[in-house]
Amino acid sequence: MATLILSFSGCSRDKEALFLDPETEEEIVVVTEDEVPLLSIIVEIKGEVLDPGVYTVPGDSRLNDLVLESGGITSSANLRNVNLAMKIEDGQSFYIPSVHDEEQEIIVGEETQGNGKIDLNKATREELMSVTGIGPSTADNILAYREENGKFSSVDELVQVNRIGDKTLEKIRDYFIVK
Repeated sequence: MATLILSFSGCSRDKEALFLDPETEEEIVVVTEDEVPLLSIIVEIKGEVLDPGVYTVPGDSRLNDLVLESGGITSSANLRNVNLAMKIEDGQSFYIPSVHDEEQEIIVGEETQGNGKIDLNKATREELMSVTGIGPSTADNILAYREENGKFSSVDELVQVNRIGDKTLEKIRDYFIVK
């Protein structure tokens, strides 16, 4: 009886590990965690959809799939700046705006309408959460940081907020201003 002991100490997270099965002498390829596609993801949709809420959808879904899963849009939905073809990722939150929303407050997906940037020093929790990539806990962290440290002096200061690193900042930077 042979025992196979696997050690991943020398494997980087973005590579495969190759082993031989001692009984069959066949190669076994072990894919690291980062390479395994998510079978399902959990995302939130709110605003002008028929059934807003949190949904579990296939990992390769697009925003359009999520809109359909939530029952479709209401008659008041404003899809002018909504990228329905956008790939969605685990943990994201989406807001489908209304035609009645003020022009400067409409921020959906990867586009802004008009000069619709959010002032970090005046933003509400809901306004922060309207930006793709900012969920409830990150919005709360931004507000807590602002309360503890005073007004933001620049958008780059967001990296000081818990759960916002350089990569996240690059994704959300264009949605904000500091006045």
